Amino acid sequence: MPSFGLEETMRYGAHAFQGDASGVDTIPPETADEFAQLVIEAICHASVTPDIGRRTFERCMRALAVGSTARVGFRHPAKAEAIDTIWSEREHLFGDYNASPDKLRFLATLPWVGTVTKHSLARRLGIYAEHGQRAVA
Repeated sequence: MPSFGLEETMRYGAHAFQGDASGVDTIPPETADEFAQLVIEAICHASVTPDIGRRTFERCMRALAVGSTARVGFRHPAKAEAIDTIWSEREHLFGDYNASPDKLRFLATLPWVGTVTKHSLARRLGIYAEHGQRAVA
């Protein structure tokens, strides 16, 4: 029997359904590692349930932490390749992100970040200051 979100609302409060990044700190990343982790997290959460996205992100980060490929933690070969690219080029990408005058447009150039995912990622990165600006899919 579906819960219709009652359990989540009681557990996390009324803000449980205000976007996929609710509860995520929107402090801009200070390091390339933080930036890459936020991008990887957005990719892992794209087109899946929050639980699956969280587990996939955790597996990918464990694999990357020991020097392995994200393919160990991710069955989707194209997403895993994108995650490996982002992790290996994180210093360069973070520098380009900080130098970019149009950060939203820059996010769309990242591997496996499409038109909807870039808005989710923008909220995670603190580009959108309010929840009123959101993508409609």
